[in-house]
Amino acid sequence: MNGPETPLPSGYPDPEVVGWLRIEEIEFLELHIRMTITPGERIVQLWELDRGRPVLWIGNVFRIDSEPPGLYLNHKYETTLSRPQRDSLARLAAKFWKS
Repeated sequence: MNGPETPLPSGYPDPEVVGWLRIEEIEFLELHIRMTITPGERIVQLWELDRGRPVLWIGNVFRIDSEPPGLYLNHKYETTLSRPQRDSLARLAAKFWKS
């Protein structure tokens, strides 16, 4: 069961530690994804959600100002997403970072 008592995945930013956490949730190719940004960072972290809770790190989007933005993915997603899909996901995260 994945509920409030289930610990967050390793590496998920803790708002109590970082001070604040900006988030946006999207649906992309039937994946429920949470994008997070911590203060002063130029990296958007991507997390797979299960019933509204982050369960797995998808990857990081960096080089926000490049075209397409840089994207480092978990091996699971690197092998399942095509290059155009990865570029689209990176662009969505860059747009979130810039908003």
